[in-house]
Amino acid sequence: MISVTGNQMKAIDNYCIEKLGIPGIVLMENAALKVVKNIDLDKFNSFTIVCGVGNNGGDGLAVARHLHILDKEVKVFIVGNINKGSLDFNTNYNILKNMGLELIHIDSQESIETLNSSLKSTDMTIDALFGTGLSRNVEGLHKDVILSINENSNYILSIDIPSGMNSDTGEILGVAVKADITVTMQLMKKGLISNSSCTGNVIVEPIGMPKVAIDTVLNAK
Repeated sequence: MISVTGNQMKAIDNYCIEKLGIPGIVLMENAALKVVKNIDLDKFNSFTIVCGVGNNGGDGLAVARHLHILDKEVKVFIVGNINKGSLDFNTNYNILKNMGLELIHIDSQESIETLNSSLKSTDMTIDALFGTGLSRNVEGLHKDVILSINENSNYILSIDIPSGMNSDTGEILGVAVKADITVTMQLMKKGLISNSSCTGNVIVEPIGMPKVAIDTVLNAK
């Protein structure tokens, strides 16, 4: 099985978008659909989805939309500055706003308490805080949120990689989500192999990245 670093995955992503013309929002939509595919919709009916403001968070927002359309109970929490959201995050954020979904911003200890209650009362937590680009220790509200997820969730699915794990080495960057299942996109990440303590069952799902993009990046000198 091919495994890649975070930088290699980013380069493949960029090749698809810039060289092949596949819009990033298409890859994000494919990722969201593959996450939903790996949820037992007969067993899990209520969801707390915790999103950062990067593309991993955008994946989470797209998952929230699909689960809402399937008549599931969905509560969405966002950590971080909305004004610094990635382009594709903003697209999915605006769609959910237009659909009338409540988006709860975690910006205080009071909002952490609201998150705690939601985590305890829903069947599944979906972790979409940080993706493969994280390289610094998790601190502040993000740390508090991860600790809350670990303490209060009934079942955890992480998108791409458990938030707080270094995607290259598997190092825990201060604190990390302890997932029951990790749905990682297109290729296995090296960190998921190096450290399985937080990953749960890892499933690799293709999201429509052509072989030429993967081969070109991985074979580059």
